[in-house]
Amino acid sequence: MSISRQEVQRLLEEYQLINELLASLQSQHASISEVLSELTSAVDGIQILKNKNGETLVHIGAGLFVAGVFNAVEVFTPLGAGYHAFLDLENAERIVRERIEEYSKVKTALEENIEKLLQRANQLRDVLEKLGIRNV
Repeated sequence: MSISRQEVQRLLEEYQLINELLASLQSQHASISEVLSELTSAVDGIQILKNKNGETLVHIGAGLFVAGVFNAVEVFTPLGAGYHAFLDLENAERIVRERIEEYSKVKTALEENIEKLLQRANQLRDVLEKLGIRNV
């Protein structure tokens, strides 16, 4: 395989760029996963409020819980763009489930893009190694 110095440089630059993009997408994927976990916890909390089965333990963060009896019929719900409103439990749950659906789609798209970039990075690494370029 005969390849010019400029082509090798282009392959190395592309490989480097793909790795930078992968790092960014993987970071976004981790953030989306955290948001999805938080949203799922919110739905669980709404379900607890809807069932009203006496005293309940509520996670308040960092492994801490508070016990209490809640008679809430509304929750302060983020609507987007910095706006919040008190919504009944059904509508609050609907909004959170819609967000879960939206973020799940974003997560799936990120996973697909990460997979494509990983495939291309592997192809480039194989070519560069065949050219005798190591530690890429």
